[in-house]
Amino acid sequence: EKLSIPKQPNNRLRLQTERILNGEICFFSWDWKKLGMGYDWVTNPDSGFRYDINKHWSEIPEFSYEAGDIKYVWEKSRFTYLLTIIRNDYHNDDDHSEFVFSEIESWIDANPVNQGPNWRCSQEISLRIFNWCYALSFYKHSPALTERRWYKIQHVIYWSLHHVYHHIDFSRIAVRNNHALTETLFLALSNLLFPFIPETLKWARKGRKWFEEEVDCQIYEDGTYLQFSMNYHRVVIQLLTLGISMTEKHQKFFSRKTYDKAYKSLNFLYQCLQEENGFLPNYGANDSAWFFPLSDTDYGDFRPQLNSLHRMLTGKYLYENRNIKE
Repeated sequence: EKLSIPKQPNNRLRLQTERILNGEICFFSWDWKKLGMGYDWVTNPDSGFRYDINKHWSEIPEFSYEAGDIKYVWEKSRFTYLLTIIRNDYHNDDDHSEFVFSEIESWIDANPVNQGPNWRCSQEISLRIFNWCYALSFYKHSPALTERRWYKIQHVIYWSLHHVYHHIDFSRIAVRNNHALTETLFLALSNLLFPFIPETLKWARKGRKWFEEEVDCQIYEDGTYLQFSMNYHRVVIQLLTLGISMTEKHQKFFSRKTYDKAYKSLNFLYQCLQEENGFLPNYGANDSAWFFPLSDTDYGDFRPQLNSLHRMLTGKYLYENRNIKE
C-alpha cells in the first residue's frame, strides 16, 4: 500500500501467474516446464532423478551422469517466480498471498536444514531468502502470513545466514565471482533485514567488508567484469542496486570506492548497449541467470537494470519510458 509505482493492468502478467498457479515454472528465463501442484522440490525435471533428502548437503554432487545438472532442481527453489506473482497482484489488484506462503511453507517442509540438494549452494540459499523477503514485505499485512508460518520462515532465515557465513570461504577463495558477491551482500544486509537475529551484528559487519572487497576486486578500473560475461555482469548490476538501495535507506552507505566501481560498471554496459532494443553482445558465459526480473521486457533487454542502478547513483533515469523501469 506504500508503493507509488503507477499501476498498469497487464494481461501478460495475469497469464503468467495463471501458469504458475497451475504448476508451471519458467526455467532459465525461457523454458516453461510443467512440474505439477505436488512437486517435491528435489526431483530433477530434466532427468527424472530424485535426490535423497536425508543426505547432508555436502554429500550431494552438483553434476552426475545419473542425476544430471542440479540447476534444474535449484531453479524453482530460487523462488524468482514469486516476483511475477507479486507484480501481477500489484498491477492487477489480485491477492495470491495464500499461494505464495503455502509455496514457501511447502519448501520448508520438504527441505530440512542443511539436507538435500537445495542446501548445496550458498548463492542459491542467498537468492532464495532475498526473494522470500520481497514476498514478506509485499504481503506483510496478509492474513496468510500467520504467526506459525512466520516462525517457520524465521527459523530457515536464521539457518540460511548461518550456513552462508560459515561456508563463505569457498566463494571468496575458491570461486570468487558473482557467487561471492551474492553471498557477501546477503551477509552485509542481514542486520538491516533481520535485526532480531543477534548474530547479524557480526555477520553484517564482516559481510559488508567482504562485499566491498569483492566489488573492488571483481570490477576493473575500466568498468569491465572479471567473469567476462555480459549476463553475469548484469547479475552484478542487480546486486549493486539492491545493496545500495537497502543501505541508503538505512543511512549505512557503502564506501566511495564501491560507488565508483558501480558507476564504471554501469557505464561500460551502457556504452555496449543497442539503444533500439537494450540488447548487448552475447559475450561470455550465459546460463540465462536473471535473479530479480522486475520488468516486462525481454530477457535480453538490459535497459531496466541499467536504469535502476543509474537512478540509485545519480537520482536520474537513463530512460523515462516506464515500460523499461524496474
